[in-house]
Amino acid sequence: MITRIDVSKIEANRDTQEAIMNMKFNINFDEVKVTKDDVDVGFTFTAVYETGQSPSDAKQVGKLTIIGNVLSKETKKDADDIKSTWDAKKTLPIRFAEDIINILNFECGARGTLVAYSIGFVAPLPISRAKLQEGAAGSAVS
Repeated sequence: MITRIDVSKIEANRDTQEAIMNMKFNINFDEVKVTKDDVDVGFTFTAVYETGQSPSDAKQVGKLTIIGNVLSKETKKDADDIKSTWDAKKTLPIRFAEDIINILNFECGARGTLVAYSIGFVAPLPISRAKLQEGAAGSAVS
């Protein structure tokens, strides 16, 4: 169960005044620390704002980055599973990763909105809920 989200850094830059035509979102899990049943996931959320009518002519207009940690209280068994998966693959178990991604989409969208507006960007709000599934090369978002 996610108990807290701490943000340690928010950064935004606007490179050009061109019209924004697209946004790309990315969430990186930077590090995972497990102590008994406490799980601490370091993250970097990035929203890249682009111009251009198609991917081939896309050009970055600017970027919003939020860095922080998600803290969670899990059963000892789940915490051990999270730790062993992270240590072995540098990824998180699907169910846990899905929960983290969805809460970060909401939290970073909400927290990043005022910063985005202050430099003329639209709110960094991913539209759909993430649904992960195990794939041939690890996990994939569908």
